[in-house]
Amino acid sequence: MRHSRVAALVAAVFLSAGVVSSPVSAAKKPVYEIDEARNAVVIEAVEGATGQPVLSGEIDGAAWLGQVPDNWNGDLIVWAHGYRGEGLQLYVDPPPEVAWLVSQGYAWAASSYRRNSYDPGIGVIDTKNLTDYFKDMLGDDLDTTYLAGASMGGHVTAAAIEQFPSFWDGAMPICGVVGDVELFDYFTDYSVGAAAIAGLGTDYPIRSPEFLTETAPEIKQALSTDPAGAWAGGLPQAFGAPSPLTPAGQRFKDFVEIGSGGDRVTYDTAWLYWHGLASATGDFFFELAASDGTVASRSGTVGQNVDTVYADEYGPSYADLDASVLRLSAANRVRKSQGMQPTVLINGTPSVPVLSMHTTGDLFVPIEMEQIYAQEVQANGLGDLLVQRAIRDVGHCSFTGPEIQQGFSDLFAWVEDGVKPAGEDLVNDISSPTLGCDFTVTTNPLSDGSRLRFLLEPCS
Repeated sequence: MRHSRVAALVAAVFLSAGVVSSPVSAAKKPVYEIDEARNAVVIEAVEGATGQPVLSGEIDGAAWLGQVPDNWNGDLIVWAHGYRGEGLQLYVDPPPEVAWLVSQGYAWAASSYRRNSYDPGIGVIDTKNLTDYFKDMLGDDLDTTYLAGASMGGHVTAAAIEQFPSFWDGAMPICGVVGDVELFDYFTDYSVGAAAIAGLGTDYPIRSPEFLTETAPEIKQALSTDPAGAWAGGLPQAFGAPSPLTPAGQRFKDFVEIGSGGDRVTYDTAWLYWHGLASATGDFFFELAASDGTVASRSGTVGQNVDTVYADEYGPSYADLDASVLRLSAANRVRKSQGMQPTVLINGTPSVPVLSMHTTGDLFVPIEMEQIYAQEVQANGLGDLLVQRAIRDVGHCSFTGPEIQQGFSDLFAWVEDGVKPAGEDLVNDISSPTLGCDFTVTTNPLSDGSRLRFLLEPCS
């Protein structure tokens, strides 16, 4: 039962990373405090699952937890958590499969970071601080140090190994925002593209609450045959019910597929999930457009499309958008700044082996992130340091335990024994019907975190 509590805690982190509120305005600097009660619950659950004591502390306003098991093998895994929303309570989560990691002799450490919101720059700083602390504590007995993280924690992971080259020995960003600010461009394209395809022109509010209350309903009415403006209509469509999309709506659905990574298996189910099951109103992405466009309570909008040539990026059939879409610009300092800015630009210069995983149908942090990262890494001549894997699922960070364990095990063998693991090419055409088949492990789709996998196209 205690092991199940740990799994539930980890699943809650992944869920909160996938269904979130939009970023808040930069008008007021928030004041954070450590949630000692919640951390105590985590400590009890982890100790119950592992049979080992949990260490805890605070560094520069960030809480941390960790374990060094009795059968410690000399290796340390540092875990970077994902986006926590805009709440003011700070708390720590263990890495996924923590009981398995401890049983294998791995020490681990994880930070709450000193503040929430989408702030991977702070995540990098506080994760570096925690790693420094454990390196000092473990001393010469420490052999190999790994960094791993999910969602925004994947952004933290990919950025940290560039900001502090060779400080860690290997990295595993999963479902990560490894395309940095390009994620916010994708969010921008979603909403302004929907408006243009719906025929709204450019005279409508954006980055304001009125977009959600006035513009989004008008868009859905133009793109859906449902009188209520519903996008998906729920699970029955997966079993053959007619689509509620108008021809314009189908065109927009294809537009989102291209923008999120390209033609691929699981996309139809992903569309249903993200426009129905994950969001009953279908407004999940429109809610992002209704925010003021800033992150981490700091001024300067992030997403833009002012430089997008739709005929090139989406294909000739979308050339009309170049003249009809609303154009938005981001703050220059956010797009080009280096160092520990909120978005922390990733240059594709890893200094250590990197094994990444991404679900094929994630439309919140789409597999396009992996494509952007891989292109940058390859352009820098560092392709030998990157292995990427697709997992057939439609959720955000919805990996199963065996998939996480395999990823960790293969990364360990790569770093310590020089055995480079298998992966797949996510940069070029990913329309193969076998995408993700080699790395997807589904033991029980009704209970192991992959509840929608029974709807997906089976691997032959």
